[in-house]
Amino acid sequence: MAKKAVRIKYDPFACNVLFQIAQSVDGPWREPSEGAALLKFTNRPILLSNCIFGIVTIINEKYNSVTDGLEIQFSGPSDDFALLEQVIKKVDDQQNGVGPLSCRLIGTYHTADDALEIIRHDYAAIEHEFMPYLPGGDYYEHTSNLIGNQIVKFEDTISDAVPVCVVGNYSVGKSALINSLIGEEVLPSQVNPSTAKNVKVVRSDTYSVAVYYPDGDGDLTLHRFGVEPALGLVAQDSDEYGSEIATKLNELIGFTHCNAGKREIEIARAVLDRLNQGRDDELSGEFLGKFGSNVILEMPFANSLLEKTDSRIVFFDTPGSDNAEINQKEHKEALELLLGDQTNALPILVTSRDRASGDGTEAIMRMLDEHANNFSSPSCLIVISKCDRLAKAQLREPVSTLTKNWHGKSIVLFVTPVGALGVRKGKDADWLDESYSEFYEDWKRKQSGAHKVSLPEYNIYPCDRHVSMDELGASQELYDTGIPSLEYEIQYYVEHYSKYKKCERGRKDLLDALGVAENELAKQERRCAEKKQEAERRKLETRNALLKELDGINISIDPDLASNIAAYFEDDLNSYCLELKDALYGIYDSNNHENSSNFDDVMNECIRHHCQINLIDKVYLETNGAKVKILASMAGFAEGYARTLQTYVEKNRSHFSEVGREQLRECLERNSALPEFTEVKSVLEGIQALFEKFALVGHAWRMITKKEDEAREKLVCAKAKAFEQRLRGYDDVFGKKKSGVFFTTVFAKPVDQYAQQLRTWADGYKQYIKDQLDTDSVILSNMEDEIASLDMKVNDLKTRLSKVEDVRIELTSLLDEVAVD
Repeated sequence: MAKKAVRIKYDPFACNVLFQIAQSVDGPWREPSEGAALLKFTNRPILLSNCIFGIVTIINEKYNSVTDGLEIQFSGPSDDFALLEQVIKKVDDQQNGVGPLSCRLIGTYHTADDALEIIRHDYAAIEHEFMPYLPGGDYYEHTSNLIGNQIVKFEDTISDAVPVCVVGNYSVGKSALINSLIGEEVLPSQVNPSTAKNVKVVRSDTYSVAVYYPDGDGDLTLHRFGVEPALGLVAQDSDEYGSEIATKLNELIGFTHCNAGKREIEIARAVLDRLNQGRDDELSGEFLGKFGSNVILEMPFANSLLEKTDSRIVFFDTPGSDNAEINQKEHKEALELLLGDQTNALPILVTSRDRASGDGTEAIMRMLDEHANNFSSPSCLIVISKCDRLAKAQLREPVSTLTKNWHGKSIVLFVTPVGALGVRKGKDADWLDESYSEFYEDWKRKQSGAHKVSLPEYNIYPCDRHVSMDELGASQELYDTGIPSLEYEIQYYVEHYSKYKKCERGRKDLLDALGVAENELAKQERRCAEKKQEAERRKLETRNALLKELDGINISIDPDLASNIAAYFEDDLNSYCLELKDALYGIYDSNNHENSSNFDDVMNECIRHHCQINLIDKVYLETNGAKVKILASMAGFAEGYARTLQTYVEKNRSHFSEVGREQLRECLERNSALPEFTEVKSVLEGIQALFEKFALVGHAWRMITKKEDEAREKLVCAKAKAFEQRLRGYDDVFGKKKSGVFFTTVFAKPVDQYAQQLRTWADGYKQYIKDQLDTDSVILSNMEDEIASLDMKVNDLKTRLSKVEDVRIELTSLLDEVAVD
């Protein structure tokens, strides 16, 4: 039969493994059947190197069933493939399968180092492009810090620091455990619960202590102190409180120049011891009670296997979660803040054999679960401490199912921190804590007799991985304490897991930052659109109000203008009327008065002509005549109207944009010239009959009876009287005053016609302004600056996001599988 095949796909960034089975190396492929032994490794985070031996063993036993053997096709990191090759050789040598085992690499991933380099490069590009959005930048300080906070979060994620959070109930040996891991008994650890502070122990080349103490405003401020054998604590920051705090703490720990020469470790421990006492200190409780809950201690890990790692290990030591002797509310808040600030931490849950289960431990487990996304490890390391006090029978007792199966399967390690410290100190070493000395002596006696135990034998590994004493490079005495096994797990986490998780979390942080930027862009676009809608609404309201006000502005023409001007020329009318009879004698004499058929019409036309020339034209057209006065008045009305419109524009200046102001200024200037009037003439209309017909009959009769002089006199007098009445006006039968043709012809009609021209000009002037108000760019909403600012922000974000689009594409696929040719 053809060689069978199993595919293993391991994603080191997500820490999950998938399997596929085939009857030949070319497929077809199927998932393992329900209940298959391989499924116990799926659907949960794992480290493949922890489980590879168990996986290969199951594959060999369950699927290697033909003489041609079985090929394992692997997709995953090259170093895991190298380990797979070693395990396959080892398993194949056991000959538990029917045929030979082989393996082939079909896919891989970027190494953690390569991926980190790419991610850091992408971060540099994002940081450069979004500089104003980072802390200190204008956008960050004055608009929103969401983008900046998300971007700088990346710095913590991929820093070289590796946080190790040590949590547990009080008096289970957390401080002693950390002491044993760093190789110095720097953290106070007593039988009674003592850790009242959250202590951050950072691997460094030198010693220093940092504490939080209230400033003048009562805000907790970080103060840093160097630790020097000759000087004790030395303030590193040039602030007004630092030196005072250093002097006071040196006094409290009994450090004087007389007893100078204490080791740095003794000074640091003494400071922590006094800080832990806090308000309970009899002499200085008020001073010590003001310090914050967190303390930072930097020191070398000279006597630890962890000194070999390139990463900067950071231990977080916390007060017992159920310690009634400290402020639990304050402690819980500080602990949750500590856990919430992590991005790539390894959690270590410390407990004792008798407290591995119960409400206190379960409460801690729940808190860790709440912050699971802040940890890089797929499972928490569970450490059973104080095992120097346990007999073999107690060590063999099964760990509670809840504890063992937490996060799927947990690594459970048994340790005696005091034993490891004693071995590392060496024979006849001085102990800073006498209780440590007693416990160590008890442990030594136990180990020299029949009850000797090697604690790593009781460790529980979910994936069949065991580390030998030779692999650890530890002496038998130190190996038996279990501490080297724990140190190995921490190192293993750092070297095989932490970097991959930094890649995953770092990439996520950057993509999340770009996502936050996109959300901010969408938010700003929505806000900008809303503001523009509001601006349009305001502009419409303003435009309508301005138009309403403008419609209320009309040119003002004096309704008594004709009468007022006519008053100037009353004497001209009177003079003309005085001479009218003589003028009519001349007209009568110059016409053929014997031709009665058209005599009256001819004479009336002559009278009209005489009046047009000697009265109408003289009054209307002379240098300072009626026409001049009418036009001067009309010009005055036009000027007043123009001033009213100018006042209107100036009063509403704040509603107009710069463009609008310029357009309206040009409009006003263009229309400021007086209107060009079309000439209006003053023409006396036909006179028609100036008296009753019987007057003409009387004239005809007298002419027949040869009474020519009487006929002449009677007719001229009748016409003069009638014509003067027509010129001056008269009262009708109803007693209503009728305007004379002199007033109508010379004043009323020209004024009316010139006024009509003026109103047409005024309406055009107003309409031009209305046309400007209907232009979008003219009226302001008083939101233009805000909208311009939003537009600028939107365009700025769009530009910056477009410039890092290649970065996004690269980050999106960076951690994907890469096929191998």
